Amino acid sequence: MDQPTFSEYRKNKKCMIWQSKHITQHGLKSKKIILDQTIEIKYLSPSPETEYIAIIGGGPKGFYALERLVTELKDAKNATNLEIHIFNTNSFFACGQNYHPDQPDYLLINYAIGNIDAWEAPQALQIVPQRLNLTEWIKHHRHPHCPEVNPRDFASRELVGYYLMDCFQHVLQAVPKNVSIRLISTQVEDIRESTSTYILYAHDQRLPFAYESTLLVTGNSYHNFDLENTQQYTHITHFNSAYPIRHLDLIPDQADVAIQGYGLTFTDVALHLTEGRGGRFEYQHNELIYIPSGREPILYPYSRSNLMMIPRSGMLPEEKYELLFFTDHYIDSVQMRNRENKISFKKDIVPILKKEIQYAYNRLACEDDSLTELEVIDKLFFPNKDLDSQQLENYHQYMLEITQYIQDEAAKGISKSPFMLAVHACRACLLQMAKVYNFCGLDGKSHKYFDRKWSGNMNRLSFGPPTENSKKIHALLKAGYIQAKYGKLPAFRFNSNGLELFNDYYTKTFQYHIDGRIAKPNLAAANHHLYGNLFKSGMVQELINDAYHTGSIAIHPDGTLIGKENSMLYVYGTPTEGNVLDNDTLSRKSYNFGNIWAHKTASLVTTKHKKEYEYSL
Repeated sequence: MDQPTFSEYRKNKKCMIWQSKHITQHGLKSKKIILDQTIEIKYLSPSPETEYIAIIGGGPKGFYALERLVTELKDAKNATNLEIHIFNTNSFFACGQNYHPDQPDYLLINYAIGNIDAWEAPQALQIVPQRLNLTEWIKHHRHPHCPEVNPRDFASRELVGYYLMDCFQHVLQAVPKNVSIRLISTQVEDIRESTSTYILYAHDQRLPFAYESTLLVTGNSYHNFDLENTQQYTHITHFNSAYPIRHLDLIPDQADVAIQGYGLTFTDVALHLTEGRGGRFEYQHNELIYIPSGREPILYPYSRSNLMMIPRSGMLPEEKYELLFFTDHYIDSVQMRNRENKISFKKDIVPILKKEIQYAYNRLACEDDSLTELEVIDKLFFPNKDLDSQQLENYHQYMLEITQYIQDEAAKGISKSPFMLAVHACRACLLQMAKVYNFCGLDGKSHKYFDRKWSGNMNRLSFGPPTENSKKIHALLKAGYIQAKYGKLPAFRFNSNGLELFNDYYTKTFQYHIDGRIAKPNLAAANHHLYGNLFKSGMVQELINDAYHTGSIAIHPDGTLIGKENSMLYVYGTPTEGNVLDNDTLSRKSYNFGNIWAHKTASLVTTKHKKEYEYSL
């Protein structure tokens, strides 16, 4: 059997993996409706009786902002004719790259479905009467033969895309009569100010609309440049992004492929190049093994840590770890003590993080197995730091052993595993860090130190793949389709045979290389075409904390641009990172600058129309 049956999932208390094949066609119909409504900008022309609003980025956050804007306009009696243009690089509006419904169904979200709700809190003003969270939506649209839905279940990312598109379609159907929405598939490359409006450029051409208000919500759309010069080497194929994942189909069968990064993208790549090529996973004697198709490449991953992410179980929001030391009270006391001098991460935060994580570990550890703060931090964050030469030369065996240990601990769960309870505490600490980090709460050196040394490690522990996908990666390691040869970060050089990756313990030359990292913003390097142009023209400024150049766009706590305080140009979602910690999420609760923009925009267009109407009388 390829996968456990529905009954076996429930009998063995396994999480169900919900995919679009489990949903009725009625539940999936919104995809075609939205695709049919997508147009090109050339088919639109301005009208002097209409005001225009722009949302640049049609992913989940763009959808959230749109929903709030049309809700705010629902009962506005004096609203003028309004046309809202939503710009997206493809036709999968509300989904973004992460959740578009045409991706393979073995790519999964990394948190339980009970955490996902596309709607604002019930007490807020609403425009759509039936607002289902993801769990309720699956219950409503699942095929009759499917099992009952449990909020601890997981889902494919393509299914989440269908859910988001369905929610989006409900909003499109509920817009006020004087409001029209245009879904435009094009990439905005520049923005210019013109008196109190904004002019957009796409494909080096000025668009013929003057936008009263503009929201930048472009998601993960930055680029890494580390190996860009591979383009001059015709014998090397370099993918500077793993997405869209299907373009990796160009890689030949059985090729050796280097991939930079061990994170969630690496998991996607590994599954697409194995399971996606006809291989399958089977349980034999309660162990997941891989049955190859013969078409698989061999993957050679590497990263700064050279460690896998920790799997994530089906935790719900109410099961958040209760911090005992790194509390709001502690943060308040540190901030009071450091009013003039910003908080030092090493002095003020690291000791309390270590104490919190150590306490969590030792709560479940036997007395003889309890660890010191340093031992716990090393066990979680740096387990491979003291490997000897023999272990580094045989790093693949070390990786098999440590991933097996992690699988065993994950199976015990947070109620029995000291390791997993410490990981649970680490996740809570990372979420709590936002209260210290946001809007330069740390001094510049601390800000840089956290970004470079701690953030990635805490994310590796906190936001890994679902347990089922983690088991698949372990199975691929055992089967040899993942070769964990690099125990230390390799250097690279080009030779006549390809790209050579080498360290003191292993050297290999590759013709295929994938950058599996999620790129971070870098305004100075212009690793995003739109933001590079805005930075060059002075429309946006870089966030600089003391002497630390973050590469991010500098914003105020309401989402407006620093240097453009009176403008109606706002930022929301991923482009705000650096100012805030971890805004790449489906949550509507964190840093919801889209709500502020929607309220300000609704006030602008209704007040402006009211004043013009009164003047004409």
